[in-house]
Amino acid sequence: MLSAEELHILSFYRASELAGSMLLGKLALHTNHDHLRVPLTEQCLEEAKHAWMLTQTIDKLGAVPVKITQTYQSELGKIYGFPEGTVDILCLTRVLEVVALETYQKHVAMRRVTPAVKETLEAIIEDEVGHIDWIQAELEKHATGVEGQKVTQAIAASEAASRTVSEKFYENPLIRRYLEQAT
Repeated sequence: MLSAEELHILSFYRASELAGSMLLGKLALHTNHDHLRVPLTEQCLEEAKHAWMLTQTIDKLGAVPVKITQTYQSELGKIYGFPEGTVDILCLTRVLEVVALETYQKHVAMRRVTPAVKETLEAIIEDEVGHIDWIQAELEKHATGVEGQKVTQAIAASEAASRTVSEKFYENPLIRRYLEQAT
């Protein structure tokens, strides 16, 4: 059985993975960069798979995901603003993947993690590393071209926005209580 705190955090992960999938799907449909269409589509699929894995884990533990409308992506967008182009989108996607990876790694390292949750997050972690790799490689291509300064600025801005969102996330009383109980 899941505590209210653990259910909330898993539901947040699930909603963020689902929001990421939907966003990446839209990007894959609308990008003018032919070489990005395949990796964006693949990542869309994997993010949806992650949301489904979290849904199944929550269900297996006797609960139903709670409605979460403020995802990491929605909060990041409020701070960063609307992405102006491919570089912004890649930087935001990169920072989201890095945060997800670090968050899931911290979660599985806690002492009192439910085994089913740990197993699910460990499986997701494997995919997140691959996501970061292709995005980083694409950003490096842009960084060596005429958009080099734009890449540097967009990375700094997306990381600053992400720090603000992370601080807000950890201020949530349910999240704080869960972390206190699980460590």
